[in-house]
Amino acid sequence: MAQSTVADFVATITDETAEWDQPTQGRVLLGSGQLVLASSESDRVTIPLSSVLDINFGFVPQLFDAVPGTPVTVAYERDGSRSVAVVSGDETTIEKFHTVLFKVILNETGAVFKHPARRGGRVTDSQFVPCSVSLSSGQVVFKTEREGVSVSPSSVTSFDRESRKINGETRPAFVLRHMQDGTALTTVTAMGSSRTLSLLGRYLRREYDQLMASLQDISLTESEVETLVTLYSTRGTNVAVGNVVDVQGSVKALLRSLHEDGLLRPTSDGVELTTRGQVVVNQYLERVNA
Repeated sequence: MAQSTVADFVATITDETAEWDQPTQGRVLLGSGQLVLASSESDRVTIPLSSVLDINFGFVPQLFDAVPGTPVTVAYERDGSRSVAVVSGDETTIEKFHTVLFKVILNETGAVFKHPARRGGRVTDSQFVPCSVSLSSGQVVFKTEREGVSVSPSSVTSFDRESRKINGETRPAFVLRHMQDGTALTTVTAMGSSRTLSLLGRYLRREYDQLMASLQDISLTESEVETLVTLYSTRGTNVAVGNVVDVQGSVKALLRSLHEDGLLRPTSDGVELTTRGQVVVNQYLERVNA
């Protein structure tokens, strides 16, 4: 049965198993089950997506020469050994390719999860239940027969890979700590293979690191942090910021500063937190919960 094509574009490509020995312009075709890198109609490398071990944005292994543009390295297993390929091109195109590649590999992956395993500092009586894992609109979605749980990278405060006893068996698991409506939650997930678990971790790490890097040069006053937390806690109400935030000077000037830092955006009803603003609030609430 022919596979549907998810992405088809021209980029600089190279692969350590390919017959060509230098980065070259070629065609990149991503299907539902394979990634094809073709330097010509007769010279191509086919990578089954079930063999992909890692996807690394912005990185080129030392065994390759430098490549122009923005690279993505794909590590995969071939004949029992680890091999790597690089796709490089325009940053916008590669960003889209990077995200779509993760989606095609991870979407509808079978797993079990416990949600929440902890609420605040309290261990819950939740049990592991079967679910599917997908990526949608930048969020990780865990879907069971009864519900869907979405976790945005902007709500994540930390995550670790640990060994957990699940249904009597010790398995590698992904422990995700995140905020929801001001409460710290812990979600524990175990997938069918350590490979897909590692790929989920790589996806979240990339998204999380991007958000954290965007905040490195921002220094906020206590009044500015208080304003962000207030906007978070009063969202969906008609409470005015000036009525609940005790600040020196103009509220408008304070909101303007937060907007310039990319932490707020205007709406038809006033202002709301951006993803970066949400991260600041989550970090503050995590400290309070701790």
